[in-house]
Amino acid sequence: MTAPLPARRHHLITLDSPAWDQVLVDLEPTSHAYQCLRRWQARDWPLVVSRQPGELRSGQLQVGIPLPTDWGRQRLSLIVPQARSLAWGRFPPAHEAQTLLPVSLAQGWLSLCQQMQAHSCTAQVYGSYGWELITGQGYVREGSDLDLLLPVQCATQADRLVQLLRAASELPDLPRLDGELLFPDDAAIAWREWQQWRSGASNKVMIKHTHGLRIQAHSDWPEHAPSLESSHAA
Repeated sequence: MTAPLPARRHHLITLDSPAWDQVLVDLEPTSHAYQCLRRWQARDWPLVVSRQPGELRSGQLQVGIPLPTDWGRQRLSLIVPQARSLAWGRFPPAHEAQTLLPVSLAQGWLSLCQQMQAHSCTAQVYGSYGWELITGQGYVREGSDLDLLLPVQCATQADRLVQLLRAASELPDLPRLDGELLFPDDAAIAWREWQQWRSGASNKVMIKHTHGLRIQAHSDWPEHAPSLESSHAA
């Protein structure tokens, strides 16, 4: 898949060999980080686009790699050349998390995924569950949240999805549901914080963007936000 413009948080990328060499050139070959990155490269696993610091040069991209439990459970942060990205992708669809849940939860989980889809949201699973699905390595532990990335088009859709998630959170033995609502203009808000804000329980909310974050105190939210792509084209 060709690279989207511009890059956004939670996009997954793979790199070509020269890009990996550039990333690794300054690391000591005997270091734990170097060894883990070489193993990651050999398996052709993706890296995830993180929030971008302001000091990056043009053409650079900050990405992250969360190591599995057996590798030390550490998060590595790297600066890579965006032009050497071979492919771009997304986290697995939420329904695939069924394979990591107890059999007793399978039907309830699939029902939730179908209800989200009925509200025009194809949720993705990231965090520990997402990375375990991608790599097959151990990430999920007792108490791990099940993180959902929820692309939405408007505030009304976000409200309806949050209602579904709140109801689903009452299912016995289901991992704690967490994650973000992702609007077309790149604004991302934790769905639990959105619920508190919209209900009036909180008077402000944190909004994350690929290139920063901000706190919004007033309760106005445009019903339809412009997409990042249309803003970029303009």
